[in-house]
Amino acid sequence: MESQRADTLSLNSRNPVPTNQPLGTNDRFFTLFQISGLLLSSANTSIFTDVLQQHVNIEPTRRDWSSATISYQELRYIFERLWLGKNKDRSACLFNHAAQITYTSFGAISLAAMTQNNAEESIRFCAKHFQTPWSAVPEANRNGGLSLLHIPRFYDPELRATLEHFHFVNCFAVSRSHTPGIPIADSVRFTRSCGIAKSTLEHYFGCPVFFDEGIAQIDFSRQWLNRPIPALNSTLRTQAERLAATVAGRLRDKHSLLEFLRAHLDTIHSADDMAQRLSISRRTLARVLDQQGASYSILSREVRLTEARRLLRSGVTTPDIAERLGFSDERSFRRAFKSWCGSSPSDYRSGQEQFLHSLK
Repeated sequence: MESQRADTLSLNSRNPVPTNQPLGTNDRFFTLFQISGLLLSSANTSIFTDVLQQHVNIEPTRRDWSSATISYQELRYIFERLWLGKNKDRSACLFNHAAQITYTSFGAISLAAMTQNNAEESIRFCAKHFQTPWSAVPEANRNGGLSLLHIPRFYDPELRATLEHFHFVNCFAVSRSHTPGIPIADSVRFTRSCGIAKSTLEHYFGCPVFFDEGIAQIDFSRQWLNRPIPALNSTLRTQAERLAATVAGRLRDKHSLLEFLRAHLDTIHSADDMAQRLSISRRTLARVLDQQGASYSILSREVRLTEARRLLRSGVTTPDIAERLGFSDERSFRRAFKSWCGSSPSDYRSGQEQFLHSLK
């Protein structure tokens, strides 16, 4: 059984991770782990049609998750067929997916994370190394715990909430599979609802759930974060340590344009700046962004708003935020922030403080 599991969790050597390149929506870069339960539950009910199989070249019954990657466009196609299609019971799809997920479902990186000392270190390890269509950003919060932010790699408002729901359900399914009975989070927040009742999600997550938030995030409980990782037997421990060293040594700096802009906010203040940093023409940049349903102004607003909210929650002063985000002065930042999200920076900050206080 252990040797069979080891084969299942072997690293994907046939698909080396490209580096130092912008990540496009058609690059086959993302692992199937984050939707493995959706594919398996669909295959079990014969929903996964030959047409879908042919389109993304996946055979779900093989469960060959560690040797297959898909592009963002293919991932979107899967969600359109299996999640967003007509007459889909989204609650049933989501929780049937969750029922298929354990830490072994997430392959080599999940097993490698079992070498960490506690749950918090494991979360940070996974957030750093998983190849997913979102960035998982661990952030210390004011309650002395850890929040995990969901930041999309691509500008896609239609699918954003869907990815948030699957991301967070995956986190909980994996966490419960090796730490049952421990309250995992104090709260879970989404940017929007996916048509699933809040009470249903609260029953699953075991904590308050909030919609219409500025950033999607899990606020992990301190009790769960401090929980030691369950001990592995000697065979799996040796394999996990070897995998951890291999995973940590891989270069994973291939990025989407949205991620690239976020990483260079201090030097990119215009489309010309961004094109110059990417060594392409402004026309080429505009064409690539158009293919992703965005523009420089849309990406700039998305990235700067996300970063502004993060800094406000962290207690950074508005003059410092304005300077970091490239605004000419604090007044310009305040005006832009209010036009972006309908509230002033101070109102947003006080609202977050009240939210945190309500959880105590």
